[in-house]
Amino acid sequence: MSTSQQPDPRDRPARLTVGVVGAGRVGPALAASLQLAGHRPVAASGVSDASRRRAADLLPDVPLVPPAEVLRRAELVLLTVPDDALPDLVAGLAETGAVRPGQLLVHTSGRYGAKVLDPALRAGALPLALHPAMTFTGTPVDVQRLAGCSFGVTAPDELRLAAEALVIEMGGEPEWIAEHNRPLYHAALALGANHLVTLVAQSLELLRTAGVEAPDRMLGPLLGAALDNALRSGDAALTGPVARGDAGTVAAHVRELREHAPAAADGYLAMARATADRALASGLLKPELAEDLLGVLADGGAHAAHGTPGTSGTHGTPGIDGAHGPDGPDGTDGTGGTGGTEGTEGDAR
Repeated sequence: MSTSQQPDPRDRPARLTVGVVGAGRVGPALAASLQLAGHRPVAASGVSDASRRRAADLLPDVPLVPPAEVLRRAELVLLTVPDDALPDLVAGLAETGAVRPGQLLVHTSGRYGAKVLDPALRAGALPLALHPAMTFTGTPVDVQRLAGCSFGVTAPDELRLAAEALVIEMGGEPEWIAEHNRPLYHAALALGANHLVTLVAQSLELLRTAGVEAPDRMLGPLLGAALDNALRSGDAALTGPVARGDAGTVAAHVRELREHAPAAADGYLAMARATADRALASGLLKPELAEDLLGVLADGGAHAAHGTPGTSGTHGTPGIDGAHGPDGPDGTDGTGGTGGTEGTEGDAR
């Protein structure tokens, strides 16, 4: 067996110098991944103490400088700032002459495609939108998680190969998203990932209130199986009282939530309505069982909240009239000056 050591990535000839504008949770991790592929991070910008610590952990010995200086030093620049800050940052950098012809300018916003980089394009930059579909912690574990991570990619046709190459070098899988579909694409990810965190956190709190000593241990296997089943089977993986049409159980749930966690009750009702619609459409929820269930959901659980019993032991006949239930980037570190001379940091997701 060979005992020869693998070459250190730092010993490879550097292909591109890399800069990071916005040392939030995303930028340093991507730059560290590019470094493993042989590129050389040379500069980063950071405003808050947290961003400076992240840069020090993931990009040691890389100097922190103003955004304009990052662009002056780097051939490939990662603009990893919150979505709402990106247009003004790009415009400011272009107006101040910081953008150089032939420079690869990459943003990681999920919301925007390549068009948001048009001011830089007019200055001669090469625009790429590379959005990692991943949640970031701001720690070295993020670099490992990029292996197999899908990236939402939008770029001019002539830069398609360059965009794919960068994603693959970071360990990711490119997924092409049309410019006009970027907001919908991003909404889908937020619905699935960001809202999942809220749902899980609420579930943990409710289990603690119910006396469960280790709610995380209880939820882990259940949620893992539910996620796996949903990814494999879609609506066919639906289970539980809504899919079964157990109106009395749903009414009891709403009653308990109104008493113990009123802030969670409206979210439960909204998700139960959406679940009922999908269960009906897929044939899981039988129409003859749906009427009472939809009644409970339509009146926002008003009868459940008052504990009105039904003759069948499920729930009282709810009045659909007068329904009152509502229908239904993190890690920001701060801002600096205007005109693109100081960038807003954070997770551009």
